[in-house]
Amino acid sequence: MVKKDLYIHRLLMVFSGGFLGTMARYLLSQALQGAWGKGWPYDILLINLTGAFALAFLTMLADAALFIGPRRRLVLNVGFLGAYTTFSSLALGDMTLLTGQKLLLALLYLVCSLGGGMIAVLLGQLAALWLIRRQKGA
Repeated sequence: MVKKDLYIHRLLMVFSGGFLGTMARYLLSQALQGAWGKGWPYDILLINLTGAFALAFLTMLADAALFIGPRRRLVLNVGFLGAYTTFSSLALGDMTLLTGQKLLLALLYLVCSLGGGMIAVLLGQLAALWLIRRQKGA
């Protein structure tokens, strides 16, 4: 019975993080589309880049056992960021540009997404390492 309760508790943590990540994604997407329009998937790009940064940052902190324990990792990494960013949205944004005969914009979006995502992960890792070193040195 204890294992079942623990499993349900973990599912609820992922669910709650996922709900919050979905809401953050929706609200940010609406705000960005309202400000910049729907001609190019700015919203998806920004969401995926910030999500890549946050995932790298939080994973490094969790791996160093600093601020992020197993429960917070479930809520933040699996739940929140799992719902906040999705590959399917990236693919849809790119296909929308391609089907709209915007080949160069589609390629630019793909390069920005993949290259920018890798840079965001690197920056997230560097920021986490800086924080870890600072915390351990204090």
